[in-house]
Amino acid sequence: MQLPTPFLEQMQAQLGTETDAFLEALATEAPTSIHFNILKKQHSGENSDGVKWYSNGIYLPERPVFTLDPAFHAGSYYVQEASSMFVANAVRQLLDLSAPAKVLDLCAAPGGKTTLLATLLHPDSLLVANEVIRSRYQVLDYNLTKWGTANKITTSQDAEQFGKIKSFFDLILVDAPCSGEGLFRKDPQAISEWSTESVQRCSARQKRILSETVDRLKPGGILLYSTCTYNDQENEDNAAWLLEEFPLKPVPLAIEPGWGITTKKLGYQCYPHRVKGEGFYLAAFQKLDTAEQSGNIKPAGQFRHFQRLAKKKLPALRNFIRPDAELIFLESEKGQIIALPASVHLDALSLDPFLRYSRMGVPVGRFKGNDLIPDPALALSNLLHPDLPKLEVDRENAIRYLRKEVPDISAPGGWQLISYQELPLGWIKGLKNRINNYYPKEWRIRMAAG
Repeated sequence: MQLPTPFLEQMQAQLGTETDAFLEALATEAPTSIHFNILKKQHSGENSDGVKWYSNGIYLPERPVFTLDPAFHAGSYYVQEASSMFVANAVRQLLDLSAPAKVLDLCAAPGGKTTLLATLLHPDSLLVANEVIRSRYQVLDYNLTKWGTANKITTSQDAEQFGKIKSFFDLILVDAPCSGEGLFRKDPQAISEWSTESVQRCSARQKRILSETVDRLKPGGILLYSTCTYNDQENEDNAAWLLEEFPLKPVPLAIEPGWGITTKKLGYQCYPHRVKGEGFYLAAFQKLDTAEQSGNIKPAGQFRHFQRLAKKKLPALRNFIRPDAELIFLESEKGQIIALPASVHLDALSLDPFLRYSRMGVPVGRFKGNDLIPDPALALSNLLHPDLPKLEVDRENAIRYLRKEVPDISAPGGWQLISYQELPLGWIKGLKNRINNYYPKEWRIRMAAG
């Protein structure tokens, strides 16, 4: 690969005699890693070695065709670069995971770090995942749908549109858009788009995003700032700028020597010749307590676009929803029913006036007459009733289902879950002479089965 001369000079200044080892690592194939969704199914990972800083992450010996793995579509795991999983370790060190928390992932798409947070947080926590670019937001929302948790809100708005929310979140992750130097090995286009000017633009944009972030934190709250790049202008310099401009203090992390992660003055850097992963930077801060900082939002009387589901409709949900789940059921103006954990109801009400475009909880379905048409998202959620009828299928029929074809199976009448390796994929409905496949056409596999 032909790397820009200014980039080479920058890395020589950072790494000195290690530069050749760094460049040799960039010339090798990037490792493939995943992290498991232990909220759905426990995994042993006996086929591969584990990611040192995250126990639910493993490396794969080779990169499979994930599109043709039904377990991937069921949300059994997420394909994520290993260095990025360091976020999970930082959260474990800095946040009390035995208690509910309010967490914002501000630049969340495509959702790898958000799924880490969803796995770690106390189940009564509220997780808000935001992505300003609408096309990327759709990918984020789909990936969180597959993950299956209900205690979430996904939003699509600029950082400044959170501006009226003061001292609300216990933790905010800003995985900021960056120049992407850490992706050079995986994405040759990132090399062609890199320049010293792009680094300057990214640094300025990161400062703008960060300047809209600190006030959203509670006093004592944690800010995690990360990028997938190496240069100091976007990393250490921005971390120093945060300390100069805002009431924050740096928070050190415990780093095991065997991890290979480099401790810098304010943050922590992953280099591909030192870790089995790509380039990644993370710095942690805690907000100081100042007299003028206090929360300013209170729960609204009701949601703008939802009202409580009529009591007469609740019995129709009983066969679909786990009986031990403590939920609030809401219905939209267009008849969409969602389930929201009671534990996050008031916090969601508080945020609702400030969210321009959002989706919350788990879509349950819509009524057609007196009958519920279950939503595809419900099939992937952790809210399913354990006694729902399931049809376990092999890989071939799972692929047929995910291509929105009719599986080669027989099915009794009524709603059934198609399941692969005990992981629900979606709904079918058995009728007198046929089976209807209710997998969404926008999710279907278009790749030929192999």
